[in-house]
This record gives sequence, structure tokens and C-alpha cells, in this order.
Amino acid sequence: AVVSTQSGHYGREEVVVKEYDALQEMLLDSNGHVPDKDGLKALDSSLAPYPYQHYQKWCSLTTHITMTTVTRIQPRCINIYSATPLLHNPNAAADVETAVSVEEKLDANFIQDDDIIMNFSKLDTKKDMKGLSPKEITQFYMDPSAHIDKLIAQTGTESELLGELEMAFVVFLLGHVYTAFEHWKQLVGVICRGRQSLHDRPSFYKDFIRTLHYHLKETPSDFFVDIVSRNNFLTSTLKVFFETVREELDLEVELMERATKFRSYLEKRFEWDFGYDEDDAPVVVEM
Repeated sequence: AVVSTQSGHYGREEVVVKEYDALQEMLLDSNGHVPDKDGLKALDSSLAPYPYQHYQKWCSLTTHITMTTVTRIQPRCINIYSATPLLHNPNAAADVETAVSVEEKLDANFIQDDDIIMNFSKLDTKKDMKGLSPKEITQFYMDPSAHIDKLIAQTGTESELLGELEMAFVVFLLGHVYTAFEHWKQLVGVICRGRQSLHDRPSFYKDFIRTLHYHLKETPSDFFVDIVSRNNFLTSTLKVFFETVREELDLEVELMERATKFRSYLEKRFEWDFGYDEDDAPVVVEM
């Protein structure tokens, strides 16, 4: 990954020539000469040593990311921005007129540049629930396995969906892209609630646990706490996941064992409590 203060992009194993623009704080394409093998050796004395102590960590965080993943998700402009630059809205006058709140009026003056938006999979649960009965909506929230199937079909394979999860986390970790973190949270939330998927896709969930394990090794224990509600998003999400694994007695043994070890690791390292409370049991609406 080539990273500057404000933006960066992913690249394959290749040699590229870039020029740093101090005004934009960006690495821009250069017309400079790409050195041959002998020329590359001459550059060694000017390069910082590669941090091999972090190599295995990087591999663990990006196991499922391929160039297909990168090409599918990266913005059209290729550069990934920590803060999304906004463009002037040519229809601002009309949009401000129809806006209701002060915040909406201010937002109406600007639009996002579609060329710099990351192309994550669409998590449109409202669309999936259209036409469902109240009972079916409740069951959908309890078990969004059909939505997980749709996400895997959308990305291509189970590994590609996990690659998207990894890329969202890495882009947030290195590029400080908050929208990527929000997408990561949404994906984790949907996958953790899948009940039938645990039976249908045991290998996927074993890899998911492994992926999440390495992600959490990079975060402090209070990172996921909502400052306003003091609610830890991840403990409540994983509590649902572990309880589902506990209740589904006919799951693959290796999956159950891996989930149990993961739970023990989290309870020991973060001192999180995943104890079951009868008051937390879901209620299915009958109408």
C-alpha cells in the first residue's frame, strides 16, 4: 500500500514512480523513469528498512484480500481518502429550498464525488424486508442468513466477502476512513446473527472467527464503546453469536470448538462478559 497523510492506494507487486505534492499532501503519478533491476539496487541505500517484524501481522490481516477484492472495492479514482472531499451542488438553491432542518440546508450545498467513494457491497436490509409480514421481519432480524447468501453472491465467493471485511478494517486502520469502519461493523453484525448460515457455511464461519481474531488483536478493549450510551457494540453482537452457537447443538464440531476458544480468548484478554440473560431472549411477533 502506498500511503500519504491524506490519501493512499493499494497496488500489486510492482515498481511505480510517484511524486509527492506537498500542497495536496498526495502522491501523484510521475513521468519519471522507472528503474531497471540494476537501478533498483542503487536505490537501496536511500530506502528505509522494511519492517519485517510486522510482516506476519500484515499477512494475517489481509489473508482473503486479492487484487479482485481491491479492484472491486477501490474508488474509481483509485486513491482512498481519509476524509471525503465534497463538491459544490449545482442544484443547491433548489435543494436548500426543499430542505427542512438547518443541517439539511447546509448539506444541500454540497454533494459527494462519486469517483472517490469506496464501492463496498450494499447492505440494504430495508429492501430485503420489503413485503414481509411483521413476523417475517422479526425472524429476518433474528436470522439474516438469506441476506448473507445475497452478500456472498454479490461479492462472488465466501472468501471475497471475508476479503471485503478485511479491506474495510485495514482501510480504517491505516487510512482512517470512518465509513470503512461503519461498513465493517455492519458486516460483522449481519454475519454474527446468521443462524442457518452456521449450518450451511461452517468453513466460512471458521475463517470469519479467525479473521475477527486478528482484527481484535489490533484494537484496545474500549475501542467499540459508544461514548453516548456506553454500550459496547462488539460485545453485544458477539454475545448473540456465541449464544446461537450454544443453542445450535448439531453444528460442526470444529466450528463449535473454535467459537468456544475465541470466546475464552476474548473473555480473558478484554474481560468481556458473554453470560446469557433470559431477558435478552428474542421475541417473535405473532399476528
